[in-house]
Amino acid sequence: MTFIIGMALGITLIQLIGAYLRYLPFESKLSFEERVRLWKYFLLWAPVTLTIYAIYFYHTGLDAESFKRVQFFGWLPFFAFSLIVIRHEVTHHIFVVGMQMLWYFLLHTLSGALILTLLPPFFGTGVYRITTQAAIYVALFLVLLPLEKPLFRKLLPPHLFSGSKLENWCFAIFPFGLCSTPLIMLIDRPLMHTKSDILLRFALFFWGVILYQYSLYAGERAARIQSDLHTNELVTQQLEALKTHAAMLQSRAEDVQRVRHDLRHYNRLLATLLESGEVEKALELVKSQDKELLAQPIAAYCKSPIVNAALTVYIKLAQKDGIRISCEVNLKDDALNEADNDLSILLSNVIENAVIASRRQPEGE
Repeated sequence: MTFIIGMALGITLIQLIGAYLRYLPFESKLSFEERVRLWKYFLLWAPVTLTIYAIYFYHTGLDAESFKRVQFFGWLPFFAFSLIVIRHEVTHHIFVVGMQMLWYFLLHTLSGALILTLLPPFFGTGVYRITTQAAIYVALFLVLLPLEKPLFRKLLPPHLFSGSKLENWCFAIFPFGLCSTPLIMLIDRPLMHTKSDILLRFALFFWGVILYQYSLYAGERAARIQSDLHTNELVTQQLEALKTHAAMLQSRAEDVQRVRHDLRHYNRLLATLLESGEVEKALELVKSQDKELLAQPIAAYCKSPIVNAALTVYIKLAQKDGIRISCEVNLKDDALNEADNDLSILLSNVIENAVIASRRQPEGE
């Protein structure tokens, strides 16, 4: 019975190790409360698992078949706890499970290779093989922990799942699918494998790593392309803003020319009326000119003409669409220099984006 309890404890430790490795990629995203809650589930379930395994081994016997069954299915409750606490990350969870399974195969294969090459044949048969392999697996995990922690913590870089929903699902199940064939083969095979089987498993892990590295490269490349597209879009917006400024400045220049032309005629007419002694008509002319000036006030938001021009164009655009808007500018005098052009472009982009976003809102919002 002691032997059975020890074996149940060993397998429980192996599955806690798997749960820990699957936890590491999400560790930085979790709050303190979520971490405590997750590990509370793990540690409360571990004694239950230990008891179930001990009872199961006692009634069925401790052999290769019973060992495989608890290994194949015992991890599922721990995985379910991760899904409960770390929500809305299903594709990430499935990907992490597949990668952790590849790592499990590596340690399992290393422990088998050590038994096959370094230990006497006595340790490679029956229950001795099972207990020895479980013990070596735990020892390998502890020895490789300095490598495992950074490896699994960086397993999910931000650009890894950057495709469509279907692409993300296909990528997520790929590592698990890579492990499915050897898992099926293990069902009816003995625990002691040949050297060719061990080499095959090492090759499986190697190609899994190669495909993962290629996926990282593809994700980074897709992220760079997306960043370049975003930059190009911003540059296009800036060019459009500059074109708008150029057209606006041209319009202002034409307005100035027209005002100068009208002012010249106005001065001549006023001088003629005064020279003729028609003072009352001259006063009426001055009053009518005042009314025209007051009817079209020029907005002045700050001391920078180009910033005023940029604000005027886009604020009028918003007001034309019936969008409620309030504007207040507070610039220091020493800020009005070469940066005016950049500031006007920035303000143009911001207000234009706000106008576009407001157009998409329900009426009245």
